Amino acid sequence: MSRQTAAGMLRKLRLLILIVVLLASAPTSWAGVKNVIVMIGDGMGFEQVKAASVYAYGKEGKLSFEKYYRGEMATHSANSYLGKSHATDSAASATAMATGQKAKNGVLSEKSGKPIRTILEHLREQGRVTGLVTTVPVTHATPAGFGAHTNDRNNYRDIASDYLEQTRPNVLFGAYYSNGRGMTETKAEKAGYAVVTTRQDMRHIVELTDQDSTEDPFVAGLFSPDEMPWEYDYYNPHSILFPEEKKNGSTNYDTAPHLSEMTAAALSLLDDDPDGFFLMVEGGKIDWAGHSNIIEHNVFETLEFAKAFQAVLDWAGGRDDTLVLVTADHECGGLTVVESREKGFMPAVFWGTTSHTGVNVPVYATGPGAEEFVGVIDNTDLFTIIVKLTKQ
Repeated sequence: MSRQTAAGMLRKLRLLILIVVLLASAPTSWAGVKNVIVMIGDGMGFEQVKAASVYAYGKEGKLSFEKYYRGEMATHSANSYLGKSHATDSAASATAMATGQKAKNGVLSEKSGKPIRTILEHLREQGRVTGLVTTVPVTHATPAGFGAHTNDRNNYRDIASDYLEQTRPNVLFGAYYSNGRGMTETKAEKAGYAVVTTRQDMRHIVELTDQDSTEDPFVAGLFSPDEMPWEYDYYNPHSILFPEEKKNGSTNYDTAPHLSEMTAAALSLLDDDPDGFFLMVEGGKIDWAGHSNIIEHNVFETLEFAKAFQAVLDWAGGRDDTLVLVTADHECGGLTVVESREKGFMPAVFWGTTSHTGVNVPVYATGPGAEEFVGVIDNTDLFTIIVKLTKQ
């Protein structure tokens, strides 16, 4: 072999070695995803986000999560094509996001009578702690899609049993059904959960856990009967605009924590685990306000949801191991902002329906792997992408 040929081969070998080293050392955009936070504004479409922003800031695009816009998401269920509105319900949509499989409306993470493993269960099996936080009963459709399996979303007792005996989320924060149909203090305590019922109790158990984090926490926060208090009524306690809503709604403003407070507390309870965590946070009453076509309630629930996102950002700081995803399960109300007004004034709006619609919903994401959600995706893609990003 000539010296020239040998030198050429040596150069090629060095180049090959260099390429291998660079490929091995170059971090992928999603390497090291330790924590996953999925935030779902139930019923929160593009126009709900717009309405809240123009009320609070006088212009569009100013909510805390809007700078992280990635695209939009299709939400149809396995049988929504049969309905006039072509719309999913929360159960089927939560199932699609949680399992990567379509379900019929009303079904929770189950197919042909058999449970479908959810992303909460998948990540728990990897050693991560988990949590579900909502402003509606903890056994309601959206959290239940991540932590329970049943062919009927109204099987609240079965959903509670799945939480306590099978999937066992470490944190369960939200409201409870006052007639005892779903989660109760007695059931949770028998299953080994510490039960808290007020903001003060929640803060106290966070302090205790921070002092002694040798064991994984199991905390059930059952803060309010049937629903958490309306945010609008909290800030406008003397309003008589909606007497019927006030009569039917919870009014324990002094003791029930806001969504942002529950979110911050859940993060404090979960973030000590060395394997990481999965947390789902739902602004559930955005949807309820949409069904009632009440823009004031819709806007204030959306603003509190944005405040909860800010609590996540404040916690995350400069972390590079946490993916935060913000989206909706569907749009509710067929909302259109007709006219934006000055900051502090409700926009003029048109409601097209009191039901869900089939329009695409926005997707926002930040953290490692956020670019995986760019463009137009399907709600089943959430499961697939998160599994890929958290692969060990």
